[in-house]
Amino acid sequence: MQQAVRKPGLTWDPEKFAVRTLVARLIEMGEVTIHEDPVALADLSPIIEASNTAHLFRQAGPERQEVIAAMSSSRKRLAVAFGVPEEKMREEYARRVANPQKPFEVPSGEAPVHEVVETGAQIDLTRLPFHVQHEYDGGPYITSGIDFTRDPLTGRSNVGARRMMLRGRDKVGINLTAPSDLREIYLGCVARGERLPCSFAVGVHPLYTMAAGSRSIGQEIDGMATLRGEPLPVVKCLTNDLLVPADAEMIFEGYLDERGYIDNEGPYGEYMGFYGP
Repeated sequence: MQQAVRKPGLTWDPEKFAVRTLVARLIEMGEVTIHEDPVALADLSPIIEASNTAHLFRQAGPERQEVIAAMSSSRKRLAVAFGVPEEKMREEYARRVANPQKPFEVPSGEAPVHEVVETGAQIDLTRLPFHVQHEYDGGPYITSGIDFTRDPLTGRSNVGARRMMLRGRDKVGINLTAPSDLREIYLGCVARGERLPCSFAVGVHPLYTMAAGSRSIGQEIDGMATLRGEPLPVVKCLTNDLLVPADAEMIFEGYLDERGYIDNEGPYGEYMGFYGP
C-alpha cells in the first residue's frame, strides 16, 4: 500500500518545520538556557531537571555535539510549535485534526536528512549523545526518537515514540512490553521468522512527536501531516522501503531482529516518577 505520492513541481520549505528553526524562535523568546561550555553526558539530566526552561548544549559529550532538551515541555513552548498564542492552542489543534493532511514523497537529493549518509563500518552510535537519564537506568538512552514501521500483512504504516537504549556501535534496544500495534506486528514477524524493517527519526519537530504518540485510524504517518497543518514531505529510506520525514535531523535505518526478545532492556525512569520494567 502506497503511503505517499510524488508531486512534481510542488515546492516546500525545508526550514519551516526543522528543529533548528523552532529552537531559534525559542531563543528569541528567552525560553532557552544556552550552555556554551563543554558538558559531560552524565551531567545533562541534572542540568535539564534543575530549571523549567529548554536547554541548548553547544558541546555535549566527548564528540562536542549540539543537544536540545525540553523544547516542548511547557504550554508556552508547545504553542510556539503550533505557531499560535497559548490561549489559541486548543482551538488550533482541533482545527488541524478536523482537516486531515497527507504526506508527499520528495527525491533523496531534495531531503536535508540525506545530505550526510553513513553506512557499514562508518556507523558508530557511541558517537551520539546517548546518556543515562536517571540514577538506576539500565544504560544510556536517546528517548526522543520516532519509530517508523509497516505491517507486512496489511501494508499499514505504524508510527510510535519509543526509547532507544544503546547496546553497541550499530545496535539499540527498544521497549515493546506494553500493548501496542507495533508489539503485535513484531510478534507476528517473530512467529514467521521475519525481520521487521524499522527506521527511527531523531531531531524532529515536536508536532511530529505528538502525532507519533497518538492513536489514529489508517496510515499513521498521515497524522504527522495533519498536526503539521499541511502536507508532510517524506523521503524513502536508503536501505528499506519506509518513508520518513525529509526534514528530520537524523534517521537510523535498521530492523527488529527476527529472533524476538534476546536481550534485556531497561529499567528506565518513567514520566510518572517510577521505574518501568
